[in-house]
Amino acid sequence: MNQKITPRPSTLAAVAIIAMYTLLSLFRLGYPYAPGTSWQADRQGEEILLDLGETQDVGSLCWYLGNYEKRVFELYVGNGIPLTWVRLPDVEMRRVWQWDGSLVNMRCRYIKLITANEPAVINELIIKDTGGSAIEPANASDYPALFDEGFLYPGYGSFLSGTVFDESLFARTAYEYLHGLVSFEDTHPPLGKLIISAGIACFGLNPFGYRVPGAAAGALLLAVIWAFAKRLVKDSRMAVAAVALFALDFLHFTESRLGQTDSFLVLFTTTMYYFMYRYCEENERGSRGWRFLAGSGVFFGLAISCKWSGFYGGLGLALIWLAVLIRRFKRKGITRGELWKLCGVSVICFIIVPAVIYLLSYIPYVPGDPDKGFLEKVVENQVNMMRYHSHVGGDHDQGSKWYEWPLMLKPIMLHSVRFPDKKTEIVVLMGNPGLWWAGILILFWGLYDLAGRMEGRKMFLAIAYGIPLVPWLFISRYTFLYHYYPSLPFLALMTGVWAEEHGKKGKAVMAGCVACSAVLFVMFYPIISGMKVEEQYVVQWLQWLPGWKFAKSG
Repeated sequence: MNQKITPRPSTLAAVAIIAMYTLLSLFRLGYPYAPGTSWQADRQGEEILLDLGETQDVGSLCWYLGNYEKRVFELYVGNGIPLTWVRLPDVEMRRVWQWDGSLVNMRCRYIKLITANEPAVINELIIKDTGGSAIEPANASDYPALFDEGFLYPGYGSFLSGTVFDESLFARTAYEYLHGLVSFEDTHPPLGKLIISAGIACFGLNPFGYRVPGAAAGALLLAVIWAFAKRLVKDSRMAVAAVALFALDFLHFTESRLGQTDSFLVLFTTTMYYFMYRYCEENERGSRGWRFLAGSGVFFGLAISCKWSGFYGGLGLALIWLAVLIRRFKRKGITRGELWKLCGVSVICFIIVPAVIYLLSYIPYVPGDPDKGFLEKVVENQVNMMRYHSHVGGDHDQGSKWYEWPLMLKPIMLHSVRFPDKKTEIVVLMGNPGLWWAGILILFWGLYDLAGRMEGRKMFLAIAYGIPLVPWLFISRYTFLYHYYPSLPFLALMTGVWAEEHGKKGKAVMAGCVACSAVLFVMFYPIISGMKVEEQYVVQWLQWLPGWKFAKSG
């Protein structure tokens, strides 16, 4: 007679956390629609000539730009018989797939836009009078793709309606992969953008479509952390607490809701370490564990195919692999034949397999010269990436140094709109102090413990946390807070291990961290999710440190 298997309460709790996180991540992720038809100019000097039917007071122009950023248009307004044109300041349409606008404040009958660069794509154009009402040109039928989706205009460029920060690079390139166009963003390997393109293919070219793959990666990462935590700690409550702590992290929540590639990088990096930990466990039991080496190598290949910073995590894998080998030598030795087999399997798992995955990710990549062969375009892109990253220097207004990351001294302002009614819409990339500040103290406590006793779990987590950070100490280019993201899962896991080791006091601290993180998540939710909120609330309650300048008072 088959016995019914009942899930453990801890498993149900973890599933509930992941489910709630997924639902909240999908809530207000972005509109599942956007202007789709477009007017296109293939050369400089092409014009849009609009007749308003009669002389009217034109207040502004609004537009939804297509897949070419920073398009400049000469702007003219015309009146009278004979027709006389007055040139106004050029209009620069900057951000792809986002609503934007420019003031005109002229009385005129005709409006003319002339492309100053090529190519140019506008998905929708709206003319407003001085009262904010839309004016439909008398000859709108001459430009059907420009004046057919104005009803989608939300009134301003919001987080929900279009791209923010680097989405304009990654989501655009994902779209270009789908349509076989020349790839705009070529400073990172293709895989992350390919995953984004799957969202666009399934849900359309809209904010929901290019953000939903990241949201899925964010939920999957919690599942990996749950599996990891169960291997690391015996107390299932501490494993659940580690998952909850990471689920409540601001940076993880915000980053996984963007059409960018970092959420995929962190998912694959954490998973490759999970399989390496399983390999370590198998070696302690006297087994080979080669299938776990293979799993680690596959996800290492996926990580580096998203971003080169995946190699930083690979340094940690190499260090752990070497430590396992040395421990095996000390424990019972290893024959020359076994050593050769292990090295051969490791070369296959961590060099050949990742290389194959990396090369396969380039299949849809289209370089500036489409006549180049496959290997030629791959090599050319590596040279371009190396040239780009080695020459990026100077300062960036959103950049920060590695030593500022754990304390969140400089969050990243991804998106900001201020409204006349003293409300604001903000998206900030920052961490939850309940994990970041408490976690860094626990990390140093754990390192102090390691100085007296080389304990395997904490040593593993310390390597996984710290090694991906080491290269950033020596990189001269400007860096950002999100470069700390790959270390955060191990900060949460280290907190769970520390709490278990310190008995009731440790578990009480862990409960306090989770409770504090939950309260802070609710407090900061408006500015990590792009909600419209009172400026005074942000100024009074959320701007704790000098670098936390999210809104203005008054």
